[in-house]
Amino acid sequence: MRKLTMRLLVFASHLFPNYKNPYAGSFVVEQVRHLKKFCDIAVCVPHPWVPPLVDKFSARWRRYAQLPKEEVVAGVRVLHPRRLVIPKVNSWMWMTFSVTLCCWRALSSADFDMLEGQFVLPDGFAAVFLGRRWNKPSVIHVHGTDVHTIPYLSPLLKRLTVWALKEAKAIRTVSQDLARRCAELGADPCKVRVIPNGVDIHRFTLIPRREAKERVGLNPERRHLLYVGRLVAVKGLDLLLEATALLVQQHRDVELVFVGDGAEREVLQRQVNKLGLNGRVHFVGVQPHDCIPVWMNAGDVLCLPSHREGLPTVLLEALACGTPVVATAVGGIPEVVADRQVGRLVHSRNPKEMAACIEEVLEAQWDRQRLRDYVEERFSFEVVTKELLEMYGSVMRNCSSSVNHEHARDEGRKKRNSGTEKR
Repeated sequence: MRKLTMRLLVFASHLFPNYKNPYAGSFVVEQVRHLKKFCDIAVCVPHPWVPPLVDKFSARWRRYAQLPKEEVVAGVRVLHPRRLVIPKVNSWMWMTFSVTLCCWRALSSADFDMLEGQFVLPDGFAAVFLGRRWNKPSVIHVHGTDVHTIPYLSPLLKRLTVWALKEAKAIRTVSQDLARRCAELGADPCKVRVIPNGVDIHRFTLIPRREAKERVGLNPERRHLLYVGRLVAVKGLDLLLEATALLVQQHRDVELVFVGDGAEREVLQRQVNKLGLNGRVHFVGVQPHDCIPVWMNAGDVLCLPSHREGLPTVLLEALACGTPVVATAVGGIPEVVADRQVGRLVHSRNPKEMAACIEEVLEAQWDRQRLRDYVEERFSFEVVTKELLEMYGSVMRNCSSSVNHEHARDEGRKKRNSGTEKR
């Protein structure tokens, strides 16, 4: 791949390691790290502005005041302009306003050719708005919640979302399902490109299953259902617990492991108690990123019972580690999970169907290398980065052509006016 002579500035207010979550947006970090090899790139991640003297009275605000204004993450320059944060007020509307305002101030001294927003609100809106201000092209990356949930929280959020999608020079969605949703919101289908999330196949590699189980402290004589991600309602984890309860009645060697944390943990723990699954379900909490590939190898099947999804990277990571998957057929999941080829799709919220799909996957003999090859051919960062660079190049060429056309039109107008004056 050839390097682009382009300076790209990425807005990623919450899909990048930040002051609230040092593990956020790992897939965005990997993507910009791979892009850095082929274009000049920087990332803009706002941090809270601390009013004078406030840090003297609050340890929390003192910590915010000490946050760096610039740092390097994965070899990429990361800027931290300060945005106004009001305690207990962090709505999507306020985030959009404050992120756009703080990035406006930061860009006054920045040098760039294109702006990119990860997520429609607030970052995509900021990229489009400021791109118009500086007459630079803007690209929005759509991930899921930003088009299938947030626009429908209020009429104003929908108007901001629709405006950003219509005005962006290009839109990247991670699935065909999200491309369709963008079109329904008014985006021009001609400027929407479906480029899936990528997976780092050099990081997510094959480890012997037994060795991986021993490394993370699991009993190698047991079979483990694995969930990796946030413990939140939209992931539908109550369905997975109900399916597990059915499975353990027939298979005494089956256990379920939750890797991650979130608002639903206590609710899920109560459900574990109610279903009599104590000792069969393990909550191991958030794990270091370096350990996730080991967990992916330790699981016998990765389960994702979500209500809604974009294109979940966790499925790609599991398959890259040779672990089959069982997931609900929502959003872009059917575009990743070829049914019975790399796992099973669940088409209802019936725990019996999910239990049957998991059992089928557990009992089948899987060629782990073939699962890995399936992902490497379609979703490796090398493949995805090439497609992104083609999209960026197309946007730059179109904008250059438009500028040249505009210049030629202006020159023609000047000549006509000059001729009129002479007559």
